[in-house]
Amino acid sequence: MRAVDVLESLELVGSSQWGLVTTAQAYGAGVSKMHLSRLADRGTVQRVRHGVYALPSADTGPLQGLRAAWLATGSQPAGNQPLAVVSGESAAAVYGLGDVLASKYEFTAAVRRQTTQPDIRYRKRGLPDGDVAWVDGLPVTSVARTVNDLATGGTDFDHLAAVVRDAVATTDVTSGSLVQALEPAAERFGSPDGNAMLAALLKAAGFRPDTGLLELAAPELREKLLRALAPQFEDIVSQAVDEQLRQLGQRIDYTSATQHPVNAARPDGTQDAARRQNRKIDDGGAVDSAGSEPAATVPGDQAGQLRPCPIQRPGGYPDAV
Repeated sequence: MRAVDVLESLELVGSSQWGLVTTAQAYGAGVSKMHLSRLADRGTVQRVRHGVYALPSADTGPLQGLRAAWLATGSQPAGNQPLAVVSGESAAAVYGLGDVLASKYEFTAAVRRQTTQPDIRYRKRGLPDGDVAWVDGLPVTSVARTVNDLATGGTDFDHLAAVVRDAVATTDVTSGSLVQALEPAAERFGSPDGNAMLAALLKAAGFRPDTGLLELAAPELREKLLRALAPQFEDIVSQAVDEQLRQLGQRIDYTSATQHPVNAARPDGTQDAARRQNRKIDDGGAVDSAGSEPAATVPGDQAGQLRPCPIQRPGGYPDAV
């Protein structure tokens, strides 16, 4: 088999698992250990760990070693029931929680497993579906389960505080889930319950959430805050509406048809100012510029009706009677 054909076969296998391939997977694709060794000697592929190789297309990020170790357990990205689930400090590294340095790659399996590889550790237990999340093709314990594993597994307070801080700040985990996760370890850390422990951890980590983070981390606290501020919001809205109406009222040129209901609604009952705004004489009558009092009535139309006559007010504005 030509080298180019070997590499193409390997790339097909590794395309769904971060550009990594095991010797067993390569053999299933028709590539022998000898061909793998030759490619490694030429530098075409890189031996990441015993039995796992990185192809030219491989992701060389900080999780490559963990992914290679997971593949070495015999697990594969395909399938809903992986043989091993990343957990403990290794899971925290996947989520980027805190600054815990994993001494070994830790995996959880439903059955007892043993290994001769010194940097891999297994933990036997069954995990419900809700405690497993897939992160870029890698099965990992959920954030809450990871916090629980670290809290009950001997992680010191300061490192745990950093983990919880990052969990609240960078993930969608709820405060209720964190309280439940911390509850079993509260007594060991001198806290009466999980709620008090969560508060102590966040305080120790210097966590100061903004509004967006508070909404993600503790929606129940957000609701309490909104309920507490509701009366203040109502006062602010009421004041704003009153001010807008006041300004609007100053700009309105009231007509004779609107003066009466508006003036009737005034608390002080004063109507002179409103009457003074109506300078237009509906019937076109003249105003005595000398300020003399004209007759109370003037001849009307041919039907003998009387029309209102303007009267000069002290303020210089005409009104009709």
